[in-house]
Amino acid sequence: MVLGKQGEVKFSLTFSEEDQGRTVIKGNASTEVNLECQACLENFVVGVSCEINTIILDELEELFDLDQDREALVASGKTVSLQDILEDELMIALPMVPRHPNGCPQHDRISVHEIDSREDVGTPGRDETYRPFSELASKFKGVDRKEV
Repeated sequence: MVLGKQGEVKFSLTFSEEDQGRTVIKGNASTEVNLECQACLENFVVGVSCEINTIILDELEELFDLDQDREALVASGKTVSLQDILEDELMIALPMVPRHPNGCPQHDRISVHEIDSREDVGTPGRDETYRPFSELASKFKGVDRKEV
């Protein structure tokens, strides 16, 4: 989840016209976003950047003539909002599940070796793993099972 509504976006865009007379916007954008870590629910700041390579179309039908992986925007009028283009591209660049990049700072990190050495503390070992459906298999022994 993005926290806060203020920030600064740095961007560089070039505009050109392709052979068919359509406008092409190329460039990049970057910003820092305050996110909420989904593991520990603490705030952290992450840098987000994206490349922009968008073609501006006049009509929706023109989308069918483009390559499937080509980014396009259908202009509803004679103008296009650069803010909308930048916001859309940066939102796509956000992580789907925001987490601290180097792990959550307040959580104690336990290595596998430490877990193995804790077997005497009362934690179940590898042989003592709880298996909730283990008895279910014994109920079906000897029963002719048919695939459905």
